[in-house]
Amino acid sequence: MKQIVFGFILLASTAGVFDAAIAGDLKLSGQMSQGGLILGWASPGATITLDGKKIRQAASGDFLLGFSRDAKAKAKLEIKYADGTQDMRALSITPRSYDIQRIDGLPKRKVTPSAADLVRIKKERALITKARQQIVTEPMFVAGFTRPVIGRISGVYGSQRILNGKPRRPHYGVDIAAPEGSNIKAASAGVVIFAHPGMFFNGKTVIIDHGLGLRSTYIHMSALAVKAGQQVNKGQIVGRVGQTGRATGPHLHWGLQLNSLALDPELLPGILLR
Repeated sequence: MKQIVFGFILLASTAGVFDAAIAGDLKLSGQMSQGGLILGWASPGATITLDGKKIRQAASGDFLLGFSRDAKAKAKLEIKYADGTQDMRALSITPRSYDIQRIDGLPKRKVTPSAADLVRIKKERALITKARQQIVTEPMFVAGFTRPVIGRISGVYGSQRILNGKPRRPHYGVDIAAPEGSNIKAASAGVVIFAHPGMFFNGKTVIIDHGLGLRSTYIHMSALAVKAGQQVNKGQIVGRVGQTGRATGPHLHWGLQLNSLALDPELLPGILLR
């Protein structure tokens, strides 16, 4: 597994990133909700687990928690500090209801791919899987978050999609309709781990790793402005709005993942899309 390490100095205090604090050596910020991301900080050198699963902590003390679309109502966060003391927090996860979204008029091939298309799709998925094996060890997300493009929200996280009358998997991301060619900006600082000139479903695609397994995805673009391996700043232009791949009009599909969990970009701290 390839690790990417950037030895830069964080100019802002880590503690200053958080807007909600829990007493002691633990701080949490974000929405405790299905699809939500929590920014955490604990004294460096701690052992952190969420429902028994170990959580990666940066040398600075930063860590991340994420809750899936169908996360259970309760979770248990346990912290074992380097000095031997321990802390346990019972977390309450707010449930959500999800829309049913119907999209008609898609080309038949994009809904029911041919055998040849399926071979291509499999190869493209393998490329993304390989890219996601890279690890950015620095918490570059402490730069904060911004929405990548201004526009109308045309698709929401978690909605059940029915394409040309056929039910499909939930929509894991946010669609933002905007004029073709509009600039798309990086949601936060990070490293481009994937840039593709044209995938079957996604079209022109960029994936940025913001550290500790937090990745944002930008698809259906008309043009790319970055390359794999490139470090980007929050708000830096990474491409332009298009309708490549499986799309019925110009828009950005903006996805967010924490390791294998698909999260809701609308719930990022500081983001207000609607």
